Amino acid sequence: MTKPVHVSIRDDLRLRITAGEWAAGDRLPSETDLAARYGVARMTVRQAIGALAAEGVVVRRQGLGTFAAERLPTRRVGALLSFTEEMRSQGRDVETKLIKAAVEQPPDQVRETLQLAAYAAAVTVQRVRIVDDNPIVVQSSWLPYARFAGLDAEPLLKGSLYAAIEGRYGIRILRARQVFAATAAGEPEAALLELEPGSPVLRITRTTYDGANCPVEFAMSTMRPGAPIETMMERASVRQRRERAPDGRGV
Repeated sequence: MTKPVHVSIRDDLRLRITAGEWAAGDRLPSETDLAARYGVARMTVRQAIGALAAEGVVVRRQGLGTFAAERLPTRRVGALLSFTEEMRSQGRDVETKLIKAAVEQPPDQVRETLQLAAYAAAVTVQRVRIVDDNPIVVQSSWLPYARFAGLDAEPLLKGSLYAAIEGRYGIRILRARQVFAATAAGEPEAALLELEPGSPVLRITRTTYDGANCPVEFAMSTMRPGAPIETMMERASVRQRRERAPDGRGV
């Protein structure tokens, strides 16, 4: 099936930006110039650039033009690090903007995941993580108030939540389960990430556990499009595959 023209232009522009024809912060040619280059109407170019802006590949600035976006950081799935630790390990400048820290009744999904009793409160922490001056992730975390009373007033919430948990409460997070889903940004998170409402984003839900395998935190992160996710996979031995198979015979 032949691709629509604006999709082909989008792909070509993305490839040129990735190859370094326009470095981060460089202004792309105007829509008029690009339309002349590709031999199409300006509306077709505008569609292509709009798609790239939704992916986070370019940034449109009112009255100034379209610019190649800063290179987005990589999230590594296999490493159990706080966001701050992960970004700084890549040489990134990380800033945390605290949106909310409060004690409140959590949503039903959070209550069930954290194994909280009816009406038990949770500490809710919402933050925006800014990497190299770009808002990358909106993170909302819930933790059992019974275990983390006073966490909502902890100044370290502007840095690493895990550092606050370990430093003040002596609890180490040793395991996590994550689920990834592509979705659309709602109005509040779109505003925080400087996106248009409805823009594609990556939603990551994460449950962390301590050494006793008790749930410590339920977190929901909304990430700008275009930030790579790096995974590390290892092929299991035949014996391991047999042990993991439901009928014990392997796959």
